Amino acid sequence: MENKAFKIIEEKLSEALLKNGFNLEKKENNLIFSNGQNFYMVSFDSSRKRFDLFLSSENEENKKSLSAWLFDPATDNEQQANDIANDFVQCVTRGKNVKIVRTQKKKSDDDNNVSPLFLMNRLANLFPELREDIKEEKDSYASFRGVTFAKEKVLPIIEPILNGRDNQEKLKKLCAIFNNAYLSGDLDTRGIVTIIFLNSIDDESARKVVEKELNDELRKAAIEAKKLKGKKIKPEKLKKKRTFISDTLNSANRN
Repeated sequence: MENKAFKIIEEKLSEALLKNGFNLEKKENNLIFSNGQNFYMVSFDSSRKRFDLFLSSENEENKKSLSAWLFDPATDNEQQANDIANDFVQCVTRGKNVKIVRTQKKKSDDDNNVSPLFLMNRLANLFPELREDIKEEKDSYASFRGVTFAKEKVLPIIEPILNGRDNQEKLKKLCAIFNNAYLSGDLDTRGIVTIIFLNSIDDESARKVVEKELNDELRKAAIEAKKLKGKKIKPEKLKKKRTFISDTLNSANRN
């Protein structure tokens, strides 16, 4: 199944990238797409059972992680492989022009990072019932209300899983999404993962199970976010770029 998954990912990324001036090179367990400026690399870590998508703007060294998905060839199937491939395609085609999506100078730390909407689209791959809600949210509001959507639509679905009461088969994949979103997300996305999602865990034994699935950076952030649990969060103001979550995380990062 590992080879089949690689083939699915290769085909979908090739369709998105080759027509935009990228060339494909295969090296052992890696797929490398390059246009001379950007290098996208897909690798599979068999020991960790994980697919990774990396980006470098110079060469194959000093690469930045764009996405990471757990994949067990013994139990996962083509549907999971397609979900991973679709997510990777979204990662490399978020700009209008694939060739310049990562080469432009960043205006701020958040300009090229994963947004709350992008996070919700990833979660919809794991929970398809969210897709119609995402469409309705986008159709109804000028700006995607990430915090409100996370609380009202996503949290009721994932809270039982995080607290160990439902569908533990999805827990590792859910945590993999969290790890990636926190690694490459903007401040609001990080806040949704920590303050809204991870702070919904009330059962301490369940929290320990979840923390084992988190990477070091997110685990530390979750501990800090737990200190904010119970504090009142102000409603979103759609016209303001900064939010309570952004300010809170900025303050936590300075400590």
